Amino acid sequence: MTKMTTDERDDLKMWARLHVRGGYEPLEEIEEILLDYAQDFRSPLTERDRQVEVRNALVHAVSMLVEEQDSWPVLTDFDRLSLAFDMLEDEDIVARQHFTCCGTCGAAEIGIEMDDFQDLSGREPKGYVFFHQQDTESAVESGSLYISYGAADATASPEDNVAIGQRLHDVLQSVGLKPVWDGKINHRVGLAIDWKRRWEGAMPKPIKRWFY
Repeated sequence: MTKMTTDERDDLKMWARLHVRGGYEPLEEIEEILLDYAQDFRSPLTERDRQVEVRNALVHAVSMLVEEQDSWPVLTDFDRLSLAFDMLEDEDIVARQHFTCCGTCGAAEIGIEMDDFQDLSGREPKGYVFFHQQDTESAVESGSLYISYGAADATASPEDNVAIGQRLHDVLQSVGLKPVWDGKINHRVGLAIDWKRRWEGAMPKPIKRWFY
């Protein structure tokens, strides 16, 4: 029976922790992501062993989170962040969490989100704010989150773009968070965040290494 190396198992646990604590994918999707990731390991695992190792990493990550969250306050920083994004949407500023893989893709695709928002709500968007998947990982791992912003009109003046950033800053502040921003158009709004998002999904169960 071939097992993973210690470094491979530690990597797998780290990625399981990031995805579970990020909380944006369901359990089944996280498992598929980790299975794909484990395929690149050098250890010649059987398919069954790979499934067992991934499931064990998930069981550990979810169990640790569920145990911890019992001692969390009723309202966490993540709850405040979600509230702020809901408030911005109420003001016709399209707000997206964990949006696309990176900033470049987010900037390219946010226009589609604004079009969809207008089609569904009948309201014309004033602008947008978002953070991407790599930002989520940073927030979970280091407590540092950066949020992009901009006016809906691609030809808008710098002042109009900055106004969206200022509104983002002010709303984050109003819900009890502590954003940091110098008001410059080429700087994202920063946020020190104690990322505590409760696990609301299913509890994974270990897989037996053998079929009997």
